[in-house]
Amino acid sequence: MRLYLALAAVFATVFFLILLILRMARARLDPTARRVRGLDRSITPSHEEVAIHDALKQSELPAGIEKLLISLGRIGGTGEKSLSHSREMLIQAGIHHEYGPAILMGLRICSLALFTVCYFLFAHRHIHQPMLAPALLVLTLLIGFRLPDYLLRHRISSRRQQIGESLADALDLLVICMEAGLGLNAALLRVAQELGMRAPVLSRELLLVTQEMRTGLPREKALRNLSVRNHVENLRILVGALVLADKLGTSLADTLRAQADSLRTRLRQSAEEQAAKAGIKMLFPLVLFIFPALFIVILGPGIISILKTFAGMSTP
Repeated sequence: MRLYLALAAVFATVFFLILLILRMARARLDPTARRVRGLDRSITPSHEEVAIHDALKQSELPAGIEKLLISLGRIGGTGEKSLSHSREMLIQAGIHHEYGPAILMGLRICSLALFTVCYFLFAHRHIHQPMLAPALLVLTLLIGFRLPDYLLRHRISSRRQQIGESLADALDLLVICMEAGLGLNAALLRVAQELGMRAPVLSRELLLVTQEMRTGLPREKALRNLSVRNHVENLRILVGALVLADKLGTSLADTLRAQADSLRTRLRQSAEEQAAKAGIKMLFPLVLFIFPALFIVILGPGIISILKTFAGMSTP
């Protein structure tokens, strides 16, 4: 009886623990709850200052962990070329921390230590070949050291995709603001505020542009910095058109409208190209995975019957 009670208590504890974890995850990841939290932040006073502060926010890590990673990164040390490359990648990922390269190096060291410990705890004792152990250790160390870079590149790729997808809406809003009488600087700030929930990545980048122009940086330099930070082809074309129109003195509203139409055309052509490639991309999983399973299901019983027939005929 005590055994059944203990099992029931364990089951109830695990059940309610999983239920609590799922409830917390839903409260954090639910789209409706996230939109409500965004609305709560957007109705706070001095919205413009809060938005610019969010765009320039240094780090989301706890203070203790951040200091530890910076200390580890300084111990590891980096060359000037590696430091410049790391800072460029961090900027492309939307991380503008003053000690960003040191934090990245600290993450590499922590990942390297974690993979090394896991190797000696789980894999080392099961390897009996003397030549395989050093090779696997070197591979583990390499993966552990380069894992933060792979994650950073994934974030860069994701940011570029998000900016490319939201650029058309931002252009339409810019055209409306410019035709309503706003200047380019005020229009960029207004569009950045309106896109805060729909496209937060592009919103932060536009806020950075307006902040740079407010600190005295020329408009051309601020726009070119926007293109350099993100490496998005459509954004580069838009920045080039705006800089050229500003130099020649032509209407920025007409330039933006022409760029919006051109961008919509390019997006439609890209979607058609992806749709045309879908058939080719589906060919490999069809041939390697789906067709063999279909052949086994369809032809398998017939082949078994034929084999049984020939086996019966061969017996005297």
